[in-house]
Amino acid sequence: KGAEDRSEGGEAGASETYKPPTNFPDSGLTAGEVVELVLSALRNNDVPSPDYGVEVLFGYSSPESQIAEQTETEGLTPSQYKTFLCMSEDNMALFQHAEALIDKADFSPGGLKGYFTARLLMNKGGSSKEDVSVNFILSTTGTDEGDCWLIDSMLIRPSKLRRRRRR
Repeated sequence: KGAEDRSEGGEAGASETYKPPTNFPDSGLTAGEVVELVLSALRNNDVPSPDYGVEVLFGYSSPESQIAEQTETEGLTPSQYKTFLCMSEDNMALFQHAEALIDKADFSPGGLKGYFTARLLMNKGGSSKEDVSVNFILSTTGTDEGDCWLIDSMLIRPSKLRRRRRR
């Protein structure tokens, strides 16, 4: 489930095969599918309407996230959050990546927290020095059918912050 909500390819920002989710958060998605869905929505941010991708991110933000806190206390809107993200060139990869791959996935012993690293490929079909990593922490309140995986935090790690391997 959820595959119909993900882009099947094409250029960054292309909307011909992307079908935006209409029901979110969706309890039928796994933690990894939530990460993929949100990244795809951000890549296609203005489909079907301006900043809809950021709205999807808001819909999958947990009550403990900074997004939820800022929405509640400051009245943060999707448009304002996109403007904030676009203030840093490093964050533009969220909206301009060609493809997203999950590099790492791990879960807490109780299975209620998920830790994911996604790599945003800036060029279709291969890695480049411009690729960006995004770390996600997700949580769920339980394993019942109605429980959803929600994003607690999202940390964007540009290529210049990537760990160098020792020789």
